[in-house]
Amino acid sequence: LTWQNDLDLGAGRLATLGLDYVRDQVDGSLDFAEDSRTNWALFGQFEGDFGAHRASLSLRHDDNEQFGRQVTGDAAWGYGFANGLRLTLSYGTAFRAPSFNDLYYPFEDFGDGFGYAGNPDLEPETSRSLELGLSGEWSLGSWGLQLYQTDLEDLIALDTLSAITQPVNVAEARLRGLEGTLGMRFPGNWTLDASLTLLDPENRTPGDHAGNRLARRPEQSLRLDLERDLGRYRLGATLFAAGRSFDDLANEVRLDGYAVLDLRAEYRLSDRLRLHGRIGNLFDEDYETLAYFNQPGREFFFSLRYQP
Repeated sequence: LTWQNDLDLGAGRLATLGLDYVRDQVDGSLDFAEDSRTNWALFGQFEGDFGAHRASLSLRHDDNEQFGRQVTGDAAWGYGFANGLRLTLSYGTAFRAPSFNDLYYPFEDFGDGFGYAGNPDLEPETSRSLELGLSGEWSLGSWGLQLYQTDLEDLIALDTLSAITQPVNVAEARLRGLEGTLGMRFPGNWTLDASLTLLDPENRTPGDHAGNRLARRPEQSLRLDLERDLGRYRLGATLFAAGRSFDDLANEVRLDGYAVLDLRAEYRLSDRLRLHGRIGNLFDEDYETLAYFNQPGREFFFSLRYQP
């Protein structure tokens, strides 16, 4: 249950107040340390324009019946230059409690000695993030760059221990990355949107895994979206590519990089009725985002959508 009230203060300024209530419950043939819990949260935010400046400040207080009280928040500032450039800076904290599936999922045998189980000893995950961004516009579209770092404590991550995959806490971890976006508009109703992410996902826990890559986080990823609007027709293609990653915290099981191309088309039968078609994984790429689980091959989708 969520209640939220937005207060328009005028002059481009907004205050938000709200309340969250969540109740989780788990049932099964086993005994659980906690079979139900509630989470109450009170949150507030202020954002507004002050000339060329824009600022926001938010605060949230969670009272989790199983994991206690946590206070999180973030602050952000942006400045728009006369030449169209915009500089942004933000800092924030976060809290994530393990789900009942993370804690108590019963052992499931996948065969050949492999299986999955929950971990009742998990602790909540907390993080601190700092981000610096620069964006702008030019004659053909827009662009943006974001440099960020997130420091995590007790990161909840999947790991394979003695052929059993289960969630574990990574005591110290750091995500450091650079993201770039580019949007371009061409004559003939062509649009191109591109995004590139360079990520350094490092396990910083002292011990055998110090300096290893965090599991299932590619160090490079690229997405290209090309689309053309032909009136009643709309055609598009999406290319997504990801570099190598590892399936485990020990970095012993490697997941190879891959690239997938999707095609899509839309035909407007009327203002309210549209026919959609999509081909996923056009070249039937064989790849995995987690070990031993193949992703879908070539797929075909058709849909008819009516919107009054």
